[in-house]
Amino acid sequence: MGRQKITHCGRGTRTHYREVDIYCYRHVPRSRGKRRHESTPAQMELNNRRSRRYFHQLIKSNFTDCDYRMDLTYDDEHLPASREEAVKLVTNMLKRMARLREKMGLEPMKWICVEEGFENGGRPHHHLIISGGIDRDTLEAMWTKGKGRSAEALGYVRVEHLRFDNEGIEGLVKYITKQTLKSEKERAGATAGQLSLADVEGGGIDEDDLIGGGLPKGKKAWRSSHNLIKPHERTRDNAYSRRDVEKVVSCPPDCEDTRRLFEARYKGYALDRCRYAYNEVLGMWSIRLDMHRKEGPDISRTDCGHGDCG
Repeated sequence: MGRQKITHCGRGTRTHYREVDIYCYRHVPRSRGKRRHESTPAQMELNNRRSRRYFHQLIKSNFTDCDYRMDLTYDDEHLPASREEAVKLVTNMLKRMARLREKMGLEPMKWICVEEGFENGGRPHHHLIISGGIDRDTLEAMWTKGKGRSAEALGYVRVEHLRFDNEGIEGLVKYITKQTLKSEKERAGATAGQLSLADVEGGGIDEDDLIGGGLPKGKKAWRSSHNLIKPHERTRDNAYSRRDVEKVVSCPPDCEDTRRLFEARYKGYALDRCRYAYNEVLGMWSIRLDMHRKEGPDISRTDCGHGDCG
């Protein structure tokens, strides 16, 4: 049997981004096996891939290039003693942003925060994706501890507009999931032990850290606001036959015929990337498509309402 699963990134079905999975499967009735407490390495890897993909879909469902990425670091004087203390500092900053947005008449803020550098002797830092609408200088000035004139800057901070391409925001997702601060690096002209934003570059962190690598069981390394739009799926059986799938994979995934085939099948959408995978156990191929709408925003992107999108 052939199954088509479309994941819509946003509200409704005419979202700006969609992902399509096409695969064959055999229906084999079987009883539920005995519950196992530990996952096999293969199952853990599958779970990790699914988590990374969901993270990417969540960003595509909620943010545009009117929104921001925000990188936060600590200087030596304000290094948090624990993850809990660091989380509290970021939470307090997010609360200040929320109060300011309410005062400015803006919609409630959406945000995703990735905590890094708390394991294996790393340097604590945070990556955020947040709603736009407040100017960047104001946001940078909020990374402080204390109130009024006694407020102290906690470290270096950078705020930039998100940059999307047709595939969404994959570049930023890779940036967030692979970032680490170089341990014990000294920069010329900087105070000993301090970090600058130039230290925030690709390092030895694995994408698995994003979903809880090195954390206690049941915890993950990122958190988010509760008002995010969740990507949603629609499946249809018998949309493709096994012969259809085998015919498609006989052509290279990046050839013009493949692009024309799927753009004709999913009208109004352009094909950004096509990938094939072969399941050696089942002896069957699967296809994954990343697509974006050729024109027109979806309902969740009609008007960002941000005054700082230039």
